[in-house]
Amino acid sequence: MKVVSETDPGTVTDVICDMCGDSTRVAAGELQFGTMHASWGEGSSHRGETYELHLCENCFFVQVSTMQRTRWIGVMFEDDGDDILKNQAYGRVG
Repeated sequence: MKVVSETDPGTVTDVICDMCGDSTRVAAGELQFGTMHASWGEGSSHRGETYELHLCENCFFVQVSTMQRTRWIGVMFEDDGDDILKNQAYGRVG
């Protein structure tokens, strides 16, 4: 959740993790967070709904790990099933 300045609504003063409720501000004073975003369109049961969740670094990687394990459960008995768990960069694009 973005916290905005009372005097300048365009200025974000903090970002609170939507999972644990902690600030995402790190020791250097910068905001460090991941964002999960969805915008549902035509054909979706949630058509017209938009979501944006902010996660601190720890909670973000807990969610990545949960998704990775969930995917693994679906293929764990296949020949390359364990390769999913060995992938240290699961979801990373850069």
